[in-house]
Amino acid sequence: MNTLALLSACLSIGMGVWLGQSLFFQASQRYRRRVTEQTRAELSDLFVFIDTTHLWPALVCVSVGVSTLLWLVTQSVLFAVCVGGVSFILPRIMLSRAVRKRQQRFDLQLPELLLSLSGALRAGAGLSVALKHIVQDASPPLSQELGLVLREQRMGVELTQALNNLYHRMPSESVELVTTMLIVATRSGASLADLLERLCTNLRARQHLERKVEVMTTQGKMQAWVMGALPVVLLLVLSQVDPLSVQLLHSTSVGQAVLATIFTLECLGVYVLRRILAIDV
Repeated sequence: MNTLALLSACLSIGMGVWLGQSLFFQASQRYRRRVTEQTRAELSDLFVFIDTTHLWPALVCVSVGVSTLLWLVTQSVLFAVCVGGVSFILPRIMLSRAVRKRQQRFDLQLPELLLSLSGALRAGAGLSVALKHIVQDASPPLSQELGLVLREQRMGVELTQALNNLYHRMPSESVELVTTMLIVATRSGASLADLLERLCTNLRARQHLERKVEVMTTQGKMQAWVMGALPVVLLLVLSQVDPLSVQLLHSTSVGQAVLATIFTLECLGVYVLRRILAIDV
């Protein structure tokens, strides 16, 4: 009877381990595909075309390497795992930030685009010809995006669809206003030059207001950086003043729990500040 019960328990444990391993493998494969596809799309938005096939192994190797190195140095498994997890997602965070910065630069270039386009239309040039001349003198990312619009037109894509594709690549409210105005004006035959000048004035006023808000929130961003760095700096200072007490944080379960709590509160603080300020801190 005992043998049968032991055999049943071993079989149940084996089935549970196999099921857990299967679910973990399927989840990791889905996450791997999603990360690879999102990274490829974000890199293509930056006009960087590289093979992302080896992205996942590279992220895993970097994360494992950082975790192993920190574990050998600090002898803290929890701290090493936390930092390894951060190193795993940090490249994608930096890439997403680069994409947002590029979109912001594109929005800042829109008023000059509208003003140049309005002048070219008043001089008698067509919309496609005016865009072609603007692309030659513009700087990235405006020249890249408008150049792609013109190439799509040469491939037989309608201007309406090309402008919609531009909005999908640069999903901002300013780009939506510009593309919608160009599409409506080309269909209705309205005076496009006057409309572009008015939209240019509105966008400049809006950007001025946004910069004013950004300046007013600079103090909040600085406070976020100071408060976020304070626990780390304090830990480094205490490691030099009282290394024996700090060693307890890495070598005992209570100390590791304290470090995990600090790390969780740090992440929560960053999230809350980003939600309050609606900016990247």
